[in-house]
Amino acid sequence: MKNLHKSFGDNHVLNGFNLKLYEGENLVVMGKSGAGKSVMIKCLVGLMQPDSGSITINDHDITAVGHDELDMLRTEIGFLFQGSALYDSMTVRENLEFPLRHHKDKIKNFQGTEFLVREALANVGLENAIDLMPSELSGGMQRRVALARALILKPKIIMYDEPTTGLDPITAKEIIQLMRTIQDKYRTSSLIITHDVDCARVIANRMILLIDGINYIEGTFAELSASKDEKVRAFFKN
Repeated sequence: MKNLHKSFGDNHVLNGFNLKLYEGENLVVMGKSGAGKSVMIKCLVGLMQPDSGSITINDHDITAVGHDELDMLRTEIGFLFQGSALYDSMTVRENLEFPLRHHKDKIKNFQGTEFLVREALANVGLENAIDLMPSELSGGMQRRVALARALILKPKIIMYDEPTTGLDPITAKEIIQLMRTIQDKYRTSSLIITHDVDCARVIANRMILLIDGINYIEGTFAELSASKDEKVRAFFKN
C-alpha cells in the first residue's frame, strides 16, 4: 500500500497510509477502535475503493483490475474473519467446500475435494469435526474451522482480523501457536489485525501502529514497546 487516502465526508480515516508485507513474515497492524483498520482491509481486498494511492499484490494493482482478475487474486488471499463467520446452515465439510465450489478453476479435480477438506481440517486438528454443524462447536473450534477454510486454497497471503477476540486466554494461545505452525509449514505471508498485545508479542516479526490515519511507527515488538512516544506507549501500558 502506498500513500493510501480514504475519507467519508469530513472524516479522514486514512491519510497517506503505507504498508509493505514481505514474503514469509507475520506483520501485525494495531490501532485503536475507529483508527481505520477495517477500512484498510476492505481497500486491500477490493471491497472498497480508496480515494487515492495504490495497492499492489503480487504485481497486480488492486485498484485497476477488473472483477474477474480481482476474483482470481482473492484466491491467493486467505481471510480469517473476526468472529469466524461460518455459515450456520452448513456443516463443517460444506463450509470448507464453499470456496472450492466458487473457485473450481483453481483445482484440477473438483471431485477430489474430500482430500482437500480433510487435509485442511487436519492442519488445525479438527478432522473428526467434518460433519458437525457450527452450533455444535466451541468458539475456539469455530475459529479453527474458519482458519482451515482460509487455508484450503493454499493462499500465499493470510489476513487475520482480530484472531483471538472473544476467546479465553488458553484457547487464544492455542490459536496463536496454530498461526505460527501454519506460517512455518506453508511459508505464508500473514497480515494480522489485532488489539491483543500478547498476540502481537508472540506472533509479530514486525509491527505497524496505525495512528492518525498513517503508519505512525514501524518496528519489532521490542522496539515499539520500548518507545518513549506517548502515543505509542498507550498501546503497551497494562
